Amino acid sequence: MKKLRTWTEKFNIPAWLFMLCAVIFDEFILNIWTPGGLQFSRLVTVLACAAFFGLLFALLTTIGSSARVSRILALIFSAGFAFLTILEYFIQDSFKTFMLLSDIFGNAGDVAGGFGDTLVTIILHGFWRILVVLLPIILYGFLGHLGKWGKTKSWITRVVLAGLLIVSFFCGMLFIRTVSPDSKKYDDEYTFDGAVRSFGLSEALTLELLRSGNSHTEFIEVPVTEAPPATEPPTELTEAPTEATEATEEPTEAPVVYGLHEYGIDYAALAEEEWDERIANAHRYVASLTPASENEYTGMFAGKNLIIITAEAFAKEVIDPVRTPTLYRMAHEGIYFTDYYQPAWGGSTSTGEFSNLYSIVPTNGVTSIKSMIYNNNDLTIGNQLRKQGYTSASFHNGEYTYYDRHLTHCMIGYDTFTAMGNGLEQGVQTTWTESDQEMIEFTIPQYIDKQPFSLYYMSISGHCNYSQANNAMSRKNYDIVANEDWSETIKCYHAANIELENAMTSLLKMLEDAGIADDTVVVISPDHYPYGLASSYAWENGQSYLAELYGEPAGSCFVRDNTALIIWSGCLEGMNLQVDAPTFSLDILPTLSNLFGVEYDSRMFVGRDVFSDQMPLVLWNDYSWKTELASYNGSTGAFIPAEGADVGEEYRDQIAAIVRNKITFSDVILDRDYYGAVMNALQKDKDIKDIQETGG
Repeated sequence: MKKLRTWTEKFNIPAWLFMLCAVIFDEFILNIWTPGGLQFSRLVTVLACAAFFGLLFALLTTIGSSARVSRILALIFSAGFAFLTILEYFIQDSFKTFMLLSDIFGNAGDVAGGFGDTLVTIILHGFWRILVVLLPIILYGFLGHLGKWGKTKSWITRVVLAGLLIVSFFCGMLFIRTVSPDSKKYDDEYTFDGAVRSFGLSEALTLELLRSGNSHTEFIEVPVTEAPPATEPPTELTEAPTEATEATEEPTEAPVVYGLHEYGIDYAALAEEEWDERIANAHRYVASLTPASENEYTGMFAGKNLIIITAEAFAKEVIDPVRTPTLYRMAHEGIYFTDYYQPAWGGSTSTGEFSNLYSIVPTNGVTSIKSMIYNNNDLTIGNQLRKQGYTSASFHNGEYTYYDRHLTHCMIGYDTFTAMGNGLEQGVQTTWTESDQEMIEFTIPQYIDKQPFSLYYMSISGHCNYSQANNAMSRKNYDIVANEDWSETIKCYHAANIELENAMTSLLKMLEDAGIADDTVVVISPDHYPYGLASSYAWENGQSYLAELYGEPAGSCFVRDNTALIIWSGCLEGMNLQVDAPTFSLDILPTLSNLFGVEYDSRMFVGRDVFSDQMPLVLWNDYSWKTELASYNGSTGAFIPAEGADVGEEYRDQIAAIVRNKITFSDVILDRDYYGAVMNALQKDKDIKDIQETGG
């Protein structure tokens, strides 16, 4: 021990130097453990930014009155940053995205309570990574305790550190603007996840603090380009009509003139009266948009029942004419979507539910739906139908307080919310995972005679982990997939999702037996891609099984998030309705609003009615996008025109501006209750008209 003490006294490390090295070490480790982090330009940028924050913390350690205090401060600062590093690594490993601290700690109780076993698995399997991050702190604490404390740092040390801090700041910014391939992610295409990957955790946390949670605060002008050429081949021409045929032709009917989906509000005038500049800018943005026209499908479902299902981790690969004949029937004999996406919004189930129900980008992460508790919710289809006198209810066969659904789901437009723990356990066995079929069979009879009804379900049977040991639905339905030529994990994934097939088989039988299949619309969309098949400590996967499920590598969002949307009603069978344009979850609400014939302004939504005259556009919150003519990958910066499309950088810039404005608009809706401002203006206009009509 005496020799060790002598050695530590000889090689004593100042607290400021340890702090600098600790931050750089943590950022380096997090970067190389993140997929794609070993790209040289990104690694260099991350380390340049880390040097600035390391020096900042190093300077803070010198405020101590003695070397002992400096060491204690260094240990506290380094331990705190190490904790955040470990936490973000495991979040990324589990959900394939870095999350805001507000999302993580705001839902910490949910994670600890609902997935306690998963946390234990993460810690056990990833314990060596925890040790790697903590090892420098442990060694410094031990060796520092044995060594001499020395004297407090001189003012010269502080001046030198301050000078280096300034130099490192400018070097870091230079690297971001020149060396980094992701410079747009610092400004125009900022997301927290992208910032961590491109600039490091410390820089991302600082950017988030400076932005106060807002990705953007200003709308930008959309560049105007010439109309791009159509990608579809021209229709083959028929022979020119002869005089005889012209004489016998019947007169053509006058074209139908459709109205517009708009409120008739003067948004530009509202902007001039508005004191909140962000709301005023949103008014100007809406005023610049063209409302969508009504169409031949407007009101097709008016007065019909509606059942919306957000299906846990559902994928289009589940749909099969043999294994899942009911889902196959619903997908192909309803409105058939050939190119549908549920973007991974940087969260989990909560963001998927939000996008399905609101047609807004969840810019506040997993807390987006909670933000709407205090906002106007009039435009959800649940609230629209409830105003028409529909009986309404929502259900979830998981814990009723998870993600605060007991607070959010009645706001969405449902009179009651019933889940495990507040009533659903009376008809659904408590297992993991719980049965979708039992939930449907227990609840539908309660409402089948209360027409018209509007019901919402959040399923859970398809949730990971995917093994017979850890998933009751995988065990229940395993025999159906036992002989398939798949890995065990993929078999268990399909078996778990077959429970949704069982639920839909029961549902359609009940609707048909009651004679209301033609008068009921069923909508099914996933909440997210099956991330439980990705390589992860949390889901006990030593490898990724996504490529096996998809039949191709899931390296881009265009493959990973390409999935199925089902809109079915008995009245649709035989109509052969097919949508080939790119569509996504934000298109669900405007499409249903049009089909059910409710009053709405199409400019209030980020998505579009799929039968409208608006441009098809799918977007992700990392600024990736896809149209019929091209796609842009926000992670790689790759712009790829569709086959046969003659579009270039001008088109890319135009769509990029549209996407940015849609994300900015979502920010304003969430953070400033923009819908509330519009609804107040609409009510004011109605009150004035009522007074004028009555002569009051």
